[in-house]
Amino acid sequence: MIIFINVCSSGLKDQDKIATLEAESFINDHHRHGYKFKFVSQDSRSAEKKTDPCEVVLGITLEETECHIVNPKPLDQCETRKETQTKVTAKCNVTVSSVEGKAAVKRYICDTEPASHEILVTKCPDCPGLLPLHDPKGLESVKTALQKFNKESDHKSYFKLMEVGRISTQWMFSGQSFFSQFAIMETNCTNKEAPQNEESCKALCGEKARYGFCKSTKVGIEEPEVECEIYEAKNRTHPMKRPAQFPCNGFAKIPPTIYPICPLRPILLSRGPPNFVRPTGN
Repeated sequence: MIIFINVCSSGLKDQDKIATLEAESFINDHHRHGYKFKFVSQDSRSAEKKTDPCEVVLGITLEETECHIVNPKPLDQCETRKETQTKVTAKCNVTVSSVEGKAAVKRYICDTEPASHEILVTKCPDCPGLLPLHDPKGLESVKTALQKFNKESDHKSYFKLMEVGRISTQWMFSGQSFFSQFAIMETNCTNKEAPQNEESCKALCGEKARYGFCKSTKVGIEEPEVECEIYEAKNRTHPMKRPAQFPCNGFAKIPPTIYPICPLRPILLSRGPPNFVRPTGN
């Protein structure tokens, strides 16, 4: 059954719901880094009836989920973060219009913010706090964890770092601990040849590529523990199949601890991947 909607009609909750779900899907489809976001609430609504087609601006709230963008899991199966994990919230203004009876997103801009660490500490003094994505010690723990994964992996291919998703830290009796999350991608090297010629290993692209998502824990001077999920190449939502778009300028606090949702049509884009997502040597 095809449902025709007019987003500018007031008092129609079903049509607003369709429009907000379209906005959620559209934003995630254009989000190139970090984690998927899930719709939480509609906060405002304003219509400009003089435009043709009619446009409505929806103010919506999204929350970051635990699913990285390389994860093929459907969004409705992705859990949003608990308060103890430092929630990330995006307040977005999304312009939607009706095109041939369907909701169509024309543009959006979001303000993406992690929850206050100061408030978190008052509620959970022992909870890990987020570190900047380019923290040297945190990146070193990622590098060591990835080396361990490749060394112990049963996969024939060598995997290299795609990006660091999160780094958090906590002080324990044994010293400073690092908890990292990072995405990896398959290369054209085998595990045997990569250690000797790591720099020449190129990431596979398109339908041939497999991606993965890893979580690592490094306690004090101990070796890191690492677990990775590898997603088969049949997944058609791989970010590398889309045109490259790197984290937007001016929409993340410096130093950044998260990946913000970039506006649909940013005026300025950085010309290459930011250095802070890759440890030295990868």
